[in-house]
Amino acid sequence: MKATTGLIMVVVTGAFFACFGPVTPAAAYPPDPDNAALLYYQAFLLVPKTEDSAVTDLVAKVVNGEVAPDDKVKEYVKNCRAAIDYTVAASSLPHCDWGLAYSRGFAAMLPHLGQARSLARLILAEARILTADGDYRQALERCLTAYKLAGQLGDHVLISVLVSAAISAQANKGVTAVLDRMPADAGTLTWLKGQLATAPVATLTIERSMAMEREVASDYLRPERREDLIQVLAESASISEAGGMNAEEIRKAATDQVLGRAREYYSKYMDSVFVVLRGQTPYAEAYAKLQDLAKQAEQDAAKDPAVRLFRAGVPAVTKMYATQVRHQADFNSLQAAVEVYLAKAGTGRLPTSLPAAAPRDPYTGGEFKYEPTDNGFVLRCRAKDLEKNEIREYRFATPK
Repeated sequence: MKATTGLIMVVVTGAFFACFGPVTPAAAYPPDPDNAALLYYQAFLLVPKTEDSAVTDLVAKVVNGEVAPDDKVKEYVKNCRAAIDYTVAASSLPHCDWGLAYSRGFAAMLPHLGQARSLARLILAEARILTADGDYRQALERCLTAYKLAGQLGDHVLISVLVSAAISAQANKGVTAVLDRMPADAGTLTWLKGQLATAPVATLTIERSMAMEREVASDYLRPERREDLIQVLAESASISEAGGMNAEEIRKAATDQVLGRAREYYSKYMDSVFVVLRGQTPYAEAYAKLQDLAKQAEQDAAKDPAVRLFRAGVPAVTKMYATQVRHQADFNSLQAAVEVYLAKAGTGRLPTSLPAAAPRDPYTGGEFKYEPTDNGFVLRCRAKDLEKNEIREYRFATPK
């Protein structure tokens, strides 16, 4: 009976192929997701669970360039092959919708951000392994995957911008590690230059997320959202900004009249902030203006409970602006370094000055300060990062 059944199946299958040809994967399978987030969510689930925190700590040190990848890290990354493959596939898709409930305002949950940071570390750990093995092009591909992941986190929410900037900073270190070791290769460098120029993090700013923050905060300051506002303040560190008041004290203070004044003050404050953010004001002047706005609000809060409520919902704009400019400086310096490597690949020696095509130092709008060294070169910003009170400096090595 079994033999007869097998014969019938062979005959039927043969007849089908004779009439219609072989079934191709494209015809047999439903289409793959066209939303990158769906693949990223699967990648999160595919990362092997480990109780050994020492392994994840070691991975972080490898990504930051503190230690070289050892056998333990290599084995862990190897076990994460499926998660890495899904991440690479996701990063190649143009559309990414995380399905977040933005309508919940400040109560919206963003669980993907922490997972994305962990996934980026995994991707960049593999980039370090590939660099150590001399597979420089593939290592750069992995760094570009991290940039794409960072860009796909979106800029609707301020915390998303911060996470994007953090991932980008780690990817910068990964690319720098490759450039420090990779023999001069004009083709690869030209390709990398183009990839960096179009990376989504190249234009990362806080403006869009600040606009959404404004809409959400203004809505919470309406009388009909009073209880929602109290809950948000009571559950966050912002309670200290509300003069140290507890939930009941906030409820008593948040009268309709006070909420109305708070909304009006907030609107004028944000108008002033956007004048600075959207203008062509030099960094130092813009930073000072944002600081002055914050100091004035602090003084007004001492006299008016409406301003105290307003301040409880306002992000640290000056700090966010400083983060944006720092990110731009870090990414621009990396692109400028690629121009130097390209010049060296063409002539066999470092240029005497920074190539004209190099991106600018956002702290001044001028060129980065360029200085050849015994084993490479240094790029420096020409003005201080006022939040960190330091001149940002970037060192690059050139392989012999």
